[in-house]
Amino acid sequence: MGEGRIEDRLGLVSNCWKVQLDAGVSLSSLVQWAVAEGFRFVELRQGCLGGCEDSETRLPRADLLKVLAQDFPEITFDLAVELPVFSEFINVSAETVEAMLAGVRALSENDRPAHLRIVDLVSKNVPARRSAPAISVAEFALEDVVDSLLNLKAQLPAGILSVEHSFQSWTGFRQVVEAARSHGDSSTDAIKVCYDPCNLWLADDGEDANEITQRLPTEWLSMVHLKQRVGGSISTRLEPGDVDWPRQLELLNCAGYGGPFLFETAPSGDVWQCLGDSRDYLASIVCGT
Repeated sequence: MGEGRIEDRLGLVSNCWKVQLDAGVSLSSLVQWAVAEGFRFVELRQGCLGGCEDSETRLPRADLLKVLAQDFPEITFDLAVELPVFSEFINVSAETVEAMLAGVRALSENDRPAHLRIVDLVSKNVPARRSAPAISVAEFALEDVVDSLLNLKAQLPAGILSVEHSFQSWTGFRQVVEAARSHGDSSTDAIKVCYDPCNLWLADDGEDANEITQRLPTEWLSMVHLKQRVGGSISTRLEPGDVDWPRQLELLNCAGYGGPFLFETAPSGDVWQCLGDSRDYLASIVCGT
């Protein structure tokens, strides 16, 4: 399936461990468990970094993330942060943004590319293009979103900047990505997408997840999140539900996607059993494709 076995391209997002982190379990020991379970990728999510972030500001502690990356050379890390990129111009010199950038750079040990993944959990709308030169300077437009993304990417010249969609309509989100990627000189310069089919339900704009995936260029993708919506809520495991995962994986496979798949299950006190069940379900799908 894709480029290499899917079993060799699995990872998880650290908010799966929120119950354990809130109980005082160290992030390092949780990553060690992930290594023992054969995971290759860990997305470190702001708010779920344990002692590796400031408890009040939720900003990453670059010194401790550097140690984490050194301790686990077999893991590819990325740092996921929240920025209101669809409604505010992001100042890369701001103290909070500098802390985020320092955190992601600290994870780029052992020739790993620095990878910053951003999501906007505030803005529900994607601004339109400026329709005329006379538009108010105070009005935020699609061009401003693109400028923010490009400025952030410029801080990671040899790294990856990927954007995850959340409450925004997919049509608007795709327009932003297309505009931002049009400024890249090569695939390494281009903005990437962290794709989460389950998040398409957040926008509630009636677009079909399978159709979106079928039209999605796989060269855009930095990763795919694996999670499921059952009864209107995110499940603690990957299982049958609103996202047609057999069809999703078939579409991604046929398109040649060869990147990582990261479980983002709802937190649970029995997270390893839930992840084990998720891997079993995933394996049953893969064997049938």
